[in-house]
Amino acid sequence: MCTGASELPVQRASRWLASAALLLSALLGTSAWAQSDAAPRIVAMQTFAQDQGLRSLAANVLLRDRRGVLWVGTDKGLYRFDGRDFMPVEGHAGDGLDLARLRVNDLHQAPDGRIWIGAAQGLYVWQDGRVRRVADIPVDDLRRIADDGADGVYVRHQRRLVHVDAAGQVRTVPWPQALREGVLTDGPVLWLRERLWTTCGARLCTRTASGALAFWGAARGVPTDQWITLYRDPAGALWVGGMHHLLQLPASSDRFRAIDSTDPVETLTSDDRGRVLAGTAGHLSRWDGAHWMRFADDRGLQAAQIRDLVFDPAGAVWLATGGRGVLRWRGYGRFRNWLAAQGLDSAPTWAIARDADGRLWLGNQRHGNLLEPGAEKLTPWPPALRRADWMDAIALLPRGRCMWIVFNQGRVVRYDLDTHKALQVASGAGWAKFGRFDARGRLWFGTHGSLWRIDDPDAAQPHAQRMATGLPDDTNYFDVAADASGDLWFATSHGLLRFAAGAFRRVRTQPAPVGGFVDVARTGDGRWWLAAVAGGLYTARPDADGSMALRVVNDPLLRQGMIYALDVDRSGQLWVAGDAGVDRFDGERWRRFDRSDGLVWDDMSPHAFHQDSDGSIWFGTSGGVSHLLQPQAMHPTALPAPVILQVRYGTHVEPPGESLRRPWNRKALTVALATVGDAHADSASIEYRLLAGDADGGAWESSASHLLRYASLAPGSYRFQARVVDPDLRLRSPITAFGIDIVPPWWRTGWARAGYVLLALLAVLMLWRLRSAHLLRRQLLLECMVAERTRELEADKRELEAARQALQYEASHDALTGLLNRGAVVEILVEALLGTQFEGRPVAVALFDLDHFKQVNDTYGHLTGDAVLVQCAQRLRRLAPADAALGRYGGEELLAVWPGLVDGDAGLAKRFATLLEGHYTDGEHRLRVTCSIGVAWARHGDDVGSLLRRADAALYRAKQAGRARVERAD
Repeated sequence: MCTGASELPVQRASRWLASAALLLSALLGTSAWAQSDAAPRIVAMQTFAQDQGLRSLAANVLLRDRRGVLWVGTDKGLYRFDGRDFMPVEGHAGDGLDLARLRVNDLHQAPDGRIWIGAAQGLYVWQDGRVRRVADIPVDDLRRIADDGADGVYVRHQRRLVHVDAAGQVRTVPWPQALREGVLTDGPVLWLRERLWTTCGARLCTRTASGALAFWGAARGVPTDQWITLYRDPAGALWVGGMHHLLQLPASSDRFRAIDSTDPVETLTSDDRGRVLAGTAGHLSRWDGAHWMRFADDRGLQAAQIRDLVFDPAGAVWLATGGRGVLRWRGYGRFRNWLAAQGLDSAPTWAIARDADGRLWLGNQRHGNLLEPGAEKLTPWPPALRRADWMDAIALLPRGRCMWIVFNQGRVVRYDLDTHKALQVASGAGWAKFGRFDARGRLWFGTHGSLWRIDDPDAAQPHAQRMATGLPDDTNYFDVAADASGDLWFATSHGLLRFAAGAFRRVRTQPAPVGGFVDVARTGDGRWWLAAVAGGLYTARPDADGSMALRVVNDPLLRQGMIYALDVDRSGQLWVAGDAGVDRFDGERWRRFDRSDGLVWDDMSPHAFHQDSDGSIWFGTSGGVSHLLQPQAMHPTALPAPVILQVRYGTHVEPPGESLRRPWNRKALTVALATVGDAHADSASIEYRLLAGDADGGAWESSASHLLRYASLAPGSYRFQARVVDPDLRLRSPITAFGIDIVPPWWRTGWARAGYVLLALLAVLMLWRLRSAHLLRRQLLLECMVAERTRELEADKRELEAARQALQYEASHDALTGLLNRGAVVEILVEALLGTQFEGRPVAVALFDLDHFKQVNDTYGHLTGDAVLVQCAQRLRRLAPADAALGRYGGEELLAVWPGLVDGDAGLAKRFATLLEGHYTDGEHRLRVTCSIGVAWARHGDDVGSLLRRADAALYRAKQAGRARVERAD
């Protein structure tokens, strides 16, 4: 026995000592980690390179402007991120220099919205969509441009410090050369606390707007170093990074304190929780106030120089690298992923659970892993569980001091956490699908063909008994859910099964999807949810008689993909795992999580779902394990409106604004947009429209591209509107809009058009007089021509009638088999059901499907497949009576509307023997091909759809029963 209630004192003491050892180990590990000796945590990085628009992989600087648009400066120009790709900032810099040739090393946005561009070729400014050169001051590195407390900037270049005011006036800032410590070399600049901070040789120095200088040295906590970067965190503290030191000056202090760092710190930023991120010598690290956590990616982040960092509140960290382009850490602060680099032994991960000692158990494709509390690395399962035939753990079920494991091949194992021994409780139960403990502590597990229960899980030798459910032997028992009274509801391949008061009963559902249900769940609001094997999600509340009237969940994403499993968290919300991610329903809205959010992989594993006590959730996928850290914080209620990056009319770049006015030309109107915020780049699209005049509505067009173009607009007033649509979030953003007036040229004004009309009327009058005389002369000639043409038309009519009859035959018959085509044979079936044909005689519909026909095509070619299909049609003609309607229903399926075929005829197999199994020839090929047949007889009230569905269901049973047979419909 291994329940918590029956522990012996010795066992409790042993467990206490084990916990203490774990705690000590965690503390020692934390101490070592604090010394930066721990291996970096591997995270997922998305790369943006040439395929995403960057012409250079040497990315030097990043800037997220006040509208949320990301800018990147590279060795070959300046770019903006439109939500999908990086678009170059085009044009010339006023001095004839092509922007694509700029080596951009620094970017800075002033309070008035202007963006200062520091390049190796000089200082530039971007404003209202245009770039102009400001000064011949080379900018060779990051943090060389800083505020001045107004709308101007300070610029540092080697030993030169200049000030550029809002009007573009450049002034050299005097610096006393006699002050030895104040001699300027090269270094970063930053405006903070009403003063300019920069480096003075190996020290720091400041200058106020009035010119007062101050020197910061060892007396204020600043050691000698080569200082690389200055950064102001959200709390107002100043951070200074150098080759050998990292310093912090709190907002309320006048003395720096040292932060432990062994690497040169090149760039700093902060996340939404105020934690500082540092780009060090080939590493990305995060400071939590006590120690550093180091990060890397599976491609070796340390091989790339991290030049700059920017945090995106939408849940990403952007990295500019010198050689790998721009990287995006997706899911930052939202997801943590576990892969082979963290010790995951294999994927997919099928089951996740936490035991009584706080260890997280993972059941994987091969064996499994454990994650000790506070550990950064996964470890293998205990040796007692690593048997060659104990693989694919479909369910992990903690109970007291034991962990129950249901393996794929129908083995059930109980593992004791104290003795570390494993007991095989059951074997050979069939391919397992699920395992659950009910409210009475009984273990249920379902397999292909059987439902099992263990009533005595705490016994020395528990016993598994097969339950008599009344369902067929081929039933798959996929999962189970409990209602408020403790009754169990099982999702099976033959529908919904309920266990109440010790008895099983099938639950009548309307509709009853073909193939049954793959899962069932009950949310906190009392609603039931059912996922169909064939696809689709349903919801219902049980009726008084226990039946369920199902309502389809009309969500486009859930309709498109396959649903693997349903799970409910402790707050009562529904999670739907599928082949394209996992969807959450909070009672009002759906939200999808996929790789765009940071999920390790989109293809989820059924029932690999676990919620920890802190509310975070673990998911197993076919590519690894993801840990969603704050589920409730990831359900946005709104999307930001798209941002207009650029409006171009012809070759003229327009300044952004509510309205534009330009003279007409034959050029195009081009609008470049960017999506910001939580929009999923892989699925979000732009909806847009151009309204003419005073129109207040119109159809929206959709585009995956963020560059929209209207060719050669006519003169007039227009209003452009755009919004973001994200199907994963099920959200639409507010509308971004601007107006444009296209002024017509003089020759397209109203007065000019009136003159054109008058001249046209005069010309028409003269032409009419000339034309009348001409028409009189032509009338006689036309009468002769009409008579001749009438004779020709009579001949053409006779030819057309013959052609019409030939076309009518082709329209109603299949070109290959000569049988009726689908439309024609279905039309005959409609007439038969309406009683216009075969009155007083039973009407049957037979569906014939050649078995494994694709193998014939793949093996012998489509010509041989066509020959088999033609011969099959000929045999069917010989079998059927003359008044039967035969047609090709589609592909290798034939349809017969057969009057007089008696219902219940015991000789159907004999009647169709030549079709059920026969030999077909095509040249030297002789093939044995079988056929499956489904027969349904028309009943009162049948329509075409219901009759064909019953015949198709019979055909499906014939296929399931082994093919080469006839099945009658129910």
